Amino acid sequence: MARVAEEGEVLLEQVARVQKLPTLPAAILQVVLCIAQIVLVFLLPALYREGEHSSLSSFSLLIYTHSAHCAAFFAIDQYLQLHHRRSRRQGYLAFYLRTKSLRRAPFHILSAGSAVLVLVIVILHDTAGPCLPAGARVDYLRGLVTLESLVVLCLVTSYIHLLAGFHAACRPPDVLRGDLYPALPDARELVGSREPGQLDVVMERQAEMIRYLTERCDQLCGKVQQVTALLGSKERRDTYT
Repeated sequence: MARVAEEGEVLLEQVARVQKLPTLPAAILQVVLCIAQIVLVFLLPALYREGEHSSLSSFSLLIYTHSAHCAAFFAIDQYLQLHHRRSRRQGYLAFYLRTKSLRRAPFHILSAGSAVLVLVIVILHDTAGPCLPAGARVDYLRGLVTLESLVVLCLVTSYIHLLAGFHAACRPPDVLRGDLYPALPDARELVGSREPGQLDVVMERQAEMIRYLTERCDQLCGKVQQVTALLGSKERRDTYT
C-alpha cells in the first residue's frame, strides 16, 4: 500500500508541476527565416547574374529558396504541433485553444502563397512568354514573397508574445484551477443566444476538456493496471515464501 500511495503522490506531482513549452527557439527561427527570405529576394537578383555561374536564372533560384523556406516551416509546424498537443495532454487547454490557429497560420499562409506563386508563373508564361524581361518576373515574385513574409512575421511575433505571457504566468494546469473559464457563462445559459460565436467557444472548450479527461483516464487506468500487477506479483512471492 505504501508503494501505491507513493505512485499516487508522484502522479499528482507530475500533474501539478508547471510545464513550459520549449517552442520559443522554433518561433525565433521562423522570424529569422522570414527576414532571410525578404533579404534574399532583394539581394540575390542583384548579386547573381544569369550565365556568369550557371544556366539558372535568379528567378529560378528564388523559387528554390522559397520552396526550401516552405519546407522549413512545415518541419517547424510539425514540431510546434507535437509540443502543443503534449501541453494539452498535460492540462493546458485554454492556451492550446488560444494559440491553435495562430501557430498554424504561418504554414497555411506559405502554402497559399506557393499556390498563388504557381498561378502567377503560369499566367506570366501564357500571356507574356519569353518576351517578359527577367527583372519583371523577379519583381512579381519579390512583391508576393515580401507580402507573405511580413504577414507571417506579424503572426509569429504575436505567438511569441502569447508564449512569453504563458511562461511568465507560471500557472498550473487548467484542470487544477478553480477559475477555469470564469468569463464564460454556462453553455445552458447560452441556448437561444443571438451570439452563436460565444456558444461555439464554450462548446469547443468543453470538447477539449472531455478529450483531456478521456486521455487522462486512459493514463490513470494504465497506472492502476501496473500497480495492480505489481501488487499481485508481490502477493504471489509472499505466498510462496
